[in-house]
Amino acid sequence: MSRLLKWLYLALVLAIVAILQIGISRTGKVPGADGEAGYTPLATKIKEAEQGMKAAEAQMAAVRIDPEYDRMAAIPGGPFFMGDAGGGAIEQPERTIRLSPYRIDAYETTFAHYYAFVAATGHRKPRLAGYLAVDSSGLPFLMNPFNPVVGVSWDDASSYCLWKGKRLPTEAEWERAAKGTGRRAWVWGDEERPSFANLVGGEDGFKYTAPVGAVRPDRSPDGVYDMTGNAMEWVADWFDERAYAAMRASDPSGPPTGKERAIRGASWNDALERGRTVTRFKMRPSYRDVTIGFRCAASDRPFTKDALPPAVIPSPKIATSIFSLDTALDLSYNAAVFSSLRRLVLRGGFSNG
Repeated sequence: MSRLLKWLYLALVLAIVAILQIGISRTGKVPGADGEAGYTPLATKIKEAEQGMKAAEAQMAAVRIDPEYDRMAAIPGGPFFMGDAGGGAIEQPERTIRLSPYRIDAYETTFAHYYAFVAATGHRKPRLAGYLAVDSSGLPFLMNPFNPVVGVSWDDASSYCLWKGKRLPTEAEWERAAKGTGRRAWVWGDEERPSFANLVGGEDGFKYTAPVGAVRPDRSPDGVYDMTGNAMEWVADWFDERAYAAMRASDPSGPPTGKERAIRGASWNDALERGRTVTRFKMRPSYRDVTIGFRCAASDRPFTKDALPPAVIPSPKIATSIFSLDTALDLSYNAAVFSSLRRLVLRGGFSNG
């Protein structure tokens, strides 16, 4: 019986080979070969993507940034509910946290903003290649000047905010700006509305990222856009699963050390559930992805000793000196030397004059 099966298998293989040979002899083409309708060689796709990205970069240099995209939302000081008593373990316990007044960018940082930073400081560009979520032909579509910049690490984001005289928001500040003082599940309330934010799928009208603020329902009670979808966002804190139980009740800034940084909000490639106002993510600071961007914050809070003080903002002169030294030494912005230097400058109590 086994011998018969072997002969049947061999006959089937020979039949398939014969069919392929007949097809090739009639058409003169190997199925899937170059020139077949609908087929584009990978090398051609990559070349077209590179050309598209170069055109997008040229557009970035010529675009004028509307002052609206630099607007910051003022968040009043006071208490709010942080976390979710009925949520996941890393979202508990729910705490009443009090924050000092602060400001947060109403829009995510755009490609136009970030490329102005690159042009002024010589900082590295975003990394947009090599991700499974986006085919090479789709990469230029991410680089609309007013789409959120993605492909940046935590250090890239922090360096940009420093250059702007700002900082990354803390987890507490980000969550307060997203949910207000209540317990809403999403920025618009508790109803599951996938079309209200730029998330995975076509309900919102965008395949990848969208121009910041384009999906109008994705607006928090304080007027901050895209905190549910569009791009995930780096925040200042080191990530700790038990951070909520240990954090201070006033102006917490996260653990003093860690291996991964916290990320908040969902992206264009995520489902609605991941865009809840309390959902937390983590990633190593050097990671860059087409789903992760950021926004900046600012305040006049005094120095705090439980972590590197994100509220301390050096003067433009000091910030320029840091970037000039980094460029002269040809250091990566993710290098330990640069990170140590930046911490030294911030902890040194330089004036903002």
